[in-house]
Amino acid sequence: WDLCQIVPRAEDGSVLIVAGEVAGKGLRAGMLVAVLVGAIRSAAETTREPLAMLEVLNRRLLGRGNAKATCLVVHLERDGSAVLANAGHLPPYVNGKALEMEGALPLGVIEGAEFSEMRFELGEGETLVMISDGILEATDERGNLFGFERVEELLKTAKSAAEIAGAAQKFGQEDDISVIAVTRR
Repeated sequence: WDLCQIVPRAEDGSVLIVAGEVAGKGLRAGMLVAVLVGAIRSAAETTREPLAMLEVLNRRLLGRGNAKATCLVVHLERDGSAVLANAGHLPPYVNGKALEMEGALPLGVIEGAEFSEMRFELGEGETLVMISDGILEATDERGNLFGFERVEELLKTAKSAAEIAGAAQKFGQEDDISVIAVTRR
């Protein structure tokens, strides 16, 4: 199950974007998504710091059996300055190029896990794209994966998140597919 939450802040024009994927299938995975979405909404009332958000979400998953999730949190200011924290999720793309960031453990693995954090600028007219692994793992009838190279080629020409998702679906969707695209205007 994929999860996505976009929490705008009217007072300063910033936005908090949370993308992730819960391990597993069915009702159990769906319930974990509900737990995480509730935690995101609650935590967003008191913090916009991506690292703090991941720490809250990690604590929510600890002690819930084999509950694991990857997660990417971006706080984007109106001026384009951004802070990104990652818990084992695929790095996002800015203008078709993957942001180089450190790897990190997924949520729910260990208490006090250290997650990677970075700062970047999203310039006027630039686009930030976050994808789930369902895009990369789309498989055609011969067993070929959609993969990173196709994603990078597609990002050079795609005009929308729907176009990216549609290309993976047409190629051979097997898993949930999520694409979030944000262009700074």
